Amino acid sequence: MRVLLTRTETASRKTADRLHVLGHDTVLLPLARAVHHADEALKALSKPHAALAVTSAEALRCLAPHGEVLRPYFETPLFAVGTATAKAAQLLGFRAVISAEGDGTALAQAIATAPIKWTDPLLYLAGQPRKRSLEEGLHQSSIPFDVVEAYTMQGMVYKPEDIIDRLEGKSVDAVLLYSAETARRFFALPLSGEIANLFASAHIFCLSTDIAENVAKSFRNRVSIAPRPHEEALLSLL
Repeated sequence: MRVLLTRTETASRKTADRLHVLGHDTVLLPLARAVHHADEALKALSKPHAALAVTSAEALRCLAPHGEVLRPYFETPLFAVGTATAKAAQLLGFRAVISAEGDGTALAQAIATAPIKWTDPLLYLAGQPRKRSLEEGLHQSSIPFDVVEAYTMQGMVYKPEDIIDRLEGKSVDAVLLYSAETARRFFALPLSGEIANLFASAHIFCLSTDIAENVAKSFRNRVSIAPRPHEEALLSLL
């Protein structure tokens, strides 16, 4: 199967390696690139906080070059969405990592039930743009928190000929979508003319239902949704 990967170059290459082992061919078409704001994140970390929260491994990539500076925080409880993000935190050196499957809402619930005295706020290392489900859940549970935008996802612009070159003029069988924002960016591409032919039989695989809601109507009869919101479940659909 020829699979189109739409996440950042770094994330897509990791997925490509996994898919090659499974016997699939891959095409990389990153729809955004991450701009890290390490100075802002480190400044926020230096202020009192009782715990950390991350909803994407990209926030941890922002911090990765500053391992020695992070050392004093490695025992701080860190709440992460998904096993992949939790593993990235552990590899970086954090030792008190708590993961929640699902999304920001599930993470907020995990934080609300944690045995932490909130004399200092939670620090959310966030991205932009993002869903506000974690923040909404924290508000509902009256948990004090601060937000620092550790990274910004900047959309990448492709001309029709750029897309054709990336695909080498060959059709794809599957498109993997990991976020609602990525889905919106994908269907904003010039998917007409010769490019439409390259996606004529492509099946759309989405990590969650809210992502599938952003699939263009002409593709909605070719959508599959992962049974659980993590990459292993998504790849199992291929």
